[in-house]
Amino acid sequence: MSDIRITRILLWLVAIGVAIYVIERLAVFTELLAGPILMFTFAWLIALVIEPVFVAFNTIRVPRTWAVVIMYLGLVGVITVLVIAVIPVMYTQVDGFIQNAPAGMVRMWDSITTWQLQLKRIGIELDMHNFLGVEALLNQFGSLGTTAVQQSLGLAGGIAQLLFNVFIVLILSFYMALDGQTLFRKMVNLCPRTWHDEVETFGQIMTQTFGGFMRTQILSSFIYSFVNAAIMLVFDLPSITLATLLVAIALMVPVVGGMIALIPPVLIIVLNQPSALIPYLVVMLIVQQVLFNLIVPRIMGKAVGLHPLLVFGALLIGGGVAGPWGVLFGIPLAGVAAAVANYVYLRIHAAPVDET
Repeated sequence: MSDIRITRILLWLVAIGVAIYVIERLAVFTELLAGPILMFTFAWLIALVIEPVFVAFNTIRVPRTWAVVIMYLGLVGVITVLVIAVIPVMYTQVDGFIQNAPAGMVRMWDSITTWQLQLKRIGIELDMHNFLGVEALLNQFGSLGTTAVQQSLGLAGGIAQLLFNVFIVLILSFYMALDGQTLFRKMVNLCPRTWHDEVETFGQIMTQTFGGFMRTQILSSFIYSFVNAAIMLVFDLPSITLATLLVAIALMVPVVGGMIALIPPVLIIVLNQPSALIPYLVVMLIVQQVLFNLIVPRIMGKAVGLHPLLVFGALLIGGGVAGPWGVLFGIPLAGVAAAVANYVYLRIHAAPVDET
């Protein structure tokens, strides 16, 4: 191996080591500013997700300023209607779930006892009573109502704080959508002229990868939540609004969100109508196979451009480094890193060779 190649390898290893150290230092620093950083990040993501709407407005010759104003007024209106219509329903359903939980546990145990007797007839002996600890579960659910009443005031305060944060995020996102492109061009102009192409390419990679990723997650979450609500309605189950909201939030988690999304509806079914559990699981597992193994990977592959193994790797590494936020943003960050590495590789190998 030539000395030049050894030198290049050593330089790359040093650069990688320095990058890892800088990232680790930045992670420590950003913990101090986690709240504002997350608000700016969510504002930027909202602007990215709805960017195609502004492009559509542009095709019909609507100025971007008016398009942004119309879109964000619409968002504020939708959020206001949801708050007015959904929060009272959510509170009622949560309260009803807590109050009916003890009776639901009794119904669940009756169903388990029936299954246990059926298994005993074919020679399978199971002591589900001790295995599940039914008495302890009943006692816990019995005290849950008192605890919920005691913490209701704190819950109301938390909802108010959440709504305030959403309002601030929408304001930030509005200005990003309105002037974000101008600010980005000014940032590019501050860089050395020889860097302009690289900075613009990096910006395009970031917007395309994160925008495509978030739009895919939102689309899959909407489709699955709608199907889940329809199936629960068919089985005449309670707390559909509560379950739908929890399912939609769970599905924003990449890869493992589908399994997490099964937990709220299954818990509601088990406590209210145990006989519907198996049909529900069969239907929703089929929906998951079609949606998450056939439809979403095709869209996600185009948006992020990562092999499934790299997706799992990004998920695990992101979760280990940054916890829940690393799980959420690990995949698009890995997609950006892969796209940038591919761009650098192509630039290096496309460079003209001096043959003199």
